Parts: sequence; structure tokens; C-alpha cells
Amino acid sequence: MRKTILKPMAAFIVATFTLAGCASSNDNMNTTAMDDTVSMSETQTMAGSTSDANNGKEVEVGMVASVPVAVMPIASLSMENTVPVGEMFEDVDNTEQYDVLALAQKSPNLSTFVKLIELADLQNDLQRVGDVTIFAPTNEAFAKLPQDQLKMLLDPANKAQLMQVLQAHVLPNKVASTEFNTMQRITLSDDRYIPVDVSMNGTVVTIGGATIVKPNIEASNGIIHVVDNVILPQQVAQEDSGL
Repeated sequence: MRKTILKPMAAFIVATFTLAGCASSNDNMNTTAMDDTVSMSETQTMAGSTSDANNGKEVEVGMVASVPVAVMPIASLSMENTVPVGEMFEDVDNTEQYDVLALAQKSPNLSTFVKLIELADLQNDLQRVGDVTIFAPTNEAFAKLPQDQLKMLLDPANKAQLMQVLQAHVLPNKVASTEFNTMQRITLSDDRYIPVDVSMNGTVVTIGGATIVKPNIEASNGIIHVVDNVILPQQVAQEDSGL
């Protein structure tokens, strides 16, 4: 029997994440666009020559070296859950008044997840799209990652990899925990997929090895399922063509 296919990202969301990645790759470039035919001497500025700007005294303009973006230290992240998982969001009145990101920010157990969203510059994407499902790993879920792997994700040079990891935690529609079943799978690129496993009469739902430990937190533009592990795309199995 063929499994039902769930898409982790609609075309719109993939496009916005891709565009965000393209924009971020130019963070250290001058944001002023210039035609290729325009040339400037070292003693010129956009407002005129430096001799004009300095009362006839010509000043040589040196090249300004780009400053590398610092790697976020692991020590700056919380690796512990400060609130019992079962009590998460219990102190939030009417969770549906917040979008998914603002709601995630309300829980100290999701502080690392929120920081990584910000590090990947995905805040605006999550806030402007509607009907999303977020699998939000707790702080302790990130603590389970090997230190070198987490350090790699925190390096701005590896922003694309971080975005890919976070993308695996977002579905482009609202899916309650009761709507998952073992005959589903979440497809990724390159014929990869994230398996879905449902057991204990539907009470235990596991997405790519991450079990939903706090389900169905309603937000204004979607739903949050808190999970106990990080879903890593490179660890999912290749799709069996016979299924």
C-alpha cells in the first residue's frame, strides 16, 4: 500500500526561504547597486572626488575589509527545559492571539529554537504565512545534538544548512496531532522523506524520530507541536521506490 505524501513546504514557503538565503549570502556586500560600466578611482566617492570633499587636498581612499560575522557560542544557548513540558503555555491566556513565532517566544523551553530561527533570518517568513504547523524542539532536544554539529549550525557560514534543518520542522498547512498516521510520510528534496509513526492508539506521534510531547498549541496562523528531538534531514532514509 502506498503511503500518503505530506509536503513539508509549499512552493511559496520554499521560495521565501530560498530568497532569504540568497539575500543573506550578500550580507557583507555593499547594498548600493551600480552598473558594471561605472568605474571609480580610489580618490573618488559617490558624492564626488575626495579632493572636492577635502578643500582641494586629495586623500587616498583605502579598501575597507569586511568584518566576519561572529559565530554564536553554544554557551549562549539554553540547553535545559526550565518548565515541565506538560505545563508549557499553561500560563498563556488565549494562545490564538499570537502568531506561531510570537507564541514560541512565550515558552522558555523553546528559547534555543527561537534563536536559531532568528539566526537563519526566518522570522518574517513564519510571521507572514498562514496555516503552518511547527514541530518545535525543546532546549533539551538541541542538547542531544553532538556539540560539533550544533557548533556547525551556529556558524553564519553554514546558514544554508541551518535553514534546511529548520525547514524540516515546518509544514505549510495546519495539521493536528490526531491527523497523523503511520501511512504518511513528509517528503523532502532528493527523494528523501521523514517517516511518521503513530502508536498507542494514536496517542504517541513520532516525526522523524522526534516524538510530540506537547501537541496542538493553537496560534493565530497555525499550530505548534513541541517535540523531544531535532529532525535532521540528512538522517532520513532514501525513499523506497517500491512503496
